[in-house]
Amino acid sequence: TDRQHAALEAAYHAGFFEWPRDADGTDVADSLGVAPPTFHQHLRKAERKVFESLFAAEAT
Repeated sequence: TDRQHAALEAAYHAGFFEWPRDADGTDVADSLGVAPPTFHQHLRKAERKVFESLFAAEAT
C-alpha cells in the first residue's frame, strides 16, 4: 500500500536500518505523523512484501 511504501522509504532515508540506527521507530513515526505501533505495523508488512518478492524470484 502507499502507507507501507511511505513507511519503508521514510525508515530507509532516516537511517532506521543503519547500525547503530540514526533514527528509531518513534522518530520515523513522528516524521510520518503516526503512532509508533502504526509505523511498525506498516513497516513489517512492507518488509514482508519485499522479502516475498525477493525470495520468490530466487526460487525460479
